[in-house]
Amino acid sequence: MAGRREPLDEEQSALHDSWDTVLRTVGRVVLGTVLIWGVCSALRYGVHATSDTLLAFASGRSLWWAPLVLAGVLLLGGLLRGLLNRRPGWSDVASDGVNVALFNYHITYEDPADDPRPRYSRPAIRLALRKAVATLLTLGTGASGGLEGPVVLVGESLGAGVARLTRARSEHTLRTCQLAGIAAAVGTLLNAPFAAALFALEVVYGNRIVYRKLAYCLLAGIIAYALNNRFLGFKPIFVAPPHPHTYTLGEYGLTALVAVAVSAPVALLFGLTMKHTRQVVERVSPVLRGAMGALCTVLVAGGLYYGAGMDFRHVLGMGEYTIAQLLADAPGPLSLWWYLLLIVGGKLLTTGFTVQSGGSAGMLIPSMVLGGVSGAATAQMLASVTGTGPADVTVFVVVGIASALVAVVGVPLAAIALVLEVFGSAYGPPAVLACCVTYVLTLRLSVYNEQRREEAVAVEPVANA
Repeated sequence: MAGRREPLDEEQSALHDSWDTVLRTVGRVVLGTVLIWGVCSALRYGVHATSDTLLAFASGRSLWWAPLVLAGVLLLGGLLRGLLNRRPGWSDVASDGVNVALFNYHITYEDPADDPRPRYSRPAIRLALRKAVATLLTLGTGASGGLEGPVVLVGESLGAGVARLTRARSEHTLRTCQLAGIAAAVGTLLNAPFAAALFALEVVYGNRIVYRKLAYCLLAGIIAYALNNRFLGFKPIFVAPPHPHTYTLGEYGLTALVAVAVSAPVALLFGLTMKHTRQVVERVSPVLRGAMGALCTVLVAGGLYYGAGMDFRHVLGMGEYTIAQLLADAPGPLSLWWYLLLIVGGKLLTTGFTVQSGGSAGMLIPSMVLGGVSGAATAQMLASVTGTGPADVTVFVVVGIASALVAVVGVPLAAIALVLEVFGSAYGPPAVLACCVTYVLTLRLSVYNEQRREEAVAVEPVANA
C-alpha cells in the first residue's frame, strides 16, 4: 500500500536515518576497515612466517634435535604468556577472544538509554594491540589454534576505537562499527566477504539478522577483499578440485550421514575436551599455566610424531596444511581412516591445552579442520566397509567443514556462504543439506557463553512519513 512502511524495531530504525548520518557511518566503516585490514594482514604474515617455518623444520627427519627446538620454543612461549596474563589489562586477551568481543558488543544493551559510554569505558585500541601480540606469541611459537577467533576481538576493538575517536555519540552507530570491524577482520583472513559479513551478524545476534547492519558489514568485507587482492594477490584459504553440479540421491544421503556423524560428535567432543583440559592446567599456579599447557601440547604432538610418524603440522599450528593435503588427495597415511582419527584426537587435545592455558588462539579454524578430517575419515570407513575402493573424499571434507562450523559456532548461513565462495557453487547443494541437518541437531550447543540465540522480538510500528 502506498505510503506504508514495514514495522521496524529500534535497532533497524536507528539506521534508517538521514543521508548525513549514513555518510558519516560509511566513513567510519571505511576508516575502520582499512585500519583493521592492515593490523590483521600484518598479524597473519607474522604468524605464518614463524609458525610455518618452525613446524616444517621440526617435522623434517634429517635432524634428530629439530623436535626439541620446537618443544623449547613452545615451552618458552607458554611461560611468557603466563607471565603476561598476570599483568593488568592482559587477562582479556587470553584464550579465544570471541567471548570478550561479544561481551563488549552486548554491554551497550544493558542500559536502555542510547549511550555508547559503557563500551567506551573499556579498552579498545590497546586491547586490539595486546591481542595481536598475545596471538603472535601463541600461534607464532607453533601452538594449536586458529587466527579467526583472535581477529574477531581485534576487529571489534578497533571498530569501537574508531567510533570513539570520531566521536560517535549513538550506541547504534558504535555497534555498526563493531560489527563491521568483525566482518573486516574475518574477511581479511578468509578472503570471503559475504561469509565474513554473515558470520559477524550470526555470531552476535544468533537467530536474528539486522539487514541494515548487514549492509555495512558487506561494505567492510568487500573493502578488505579488494585490499587483499590489490596488495597481496588473491589467495583462497582452501582450493578444491572441480566437481559436477549434479548429485544422486545416494550422495545426498551420504551427505546427511556425514553431517550426523560429524556435527554433534565434534561439538560434544570439543566441549568435553575444553572442560577436561582446563581441569588439567588449573592444577598449577596461574603463572605456570601457559607452560603447563605447552608441556601437555608437546607430549601429545611428540607422542604422535614418534609413535605414528605424524607430521607436527597435523596437530599443531592452524591446521590449513592438513585440509590442503586432503583436498589435494595427497598419497600417504591420510588415506587411512584410523590415522585421520588420530589427527582428530590429537588436534582436539592440543587446541584444548593451548586455549585453556591462556593461549591466544581461536577455535573456528580448528573446528573446520576437525570437521574436514572427520568427514574424510567417514569416507574412508565407508569405502572399507562397502568394499567400493578409495572414495572421492573432497565432498566429504567440504561437508565436514561446513557441518563442524555450524555445530561449534552456530553460523549456518555463514558456513553455506563460505562453501560457495571458497569451494564453488558445485559444492553448494550438499553443504546446504549438511548445514540444515547440523543446525537442527546442535541448536542448543555453543562453545561461546556470551553468544545469544535471540527469539523473534516484537516490533513497534513506525509512523508513516
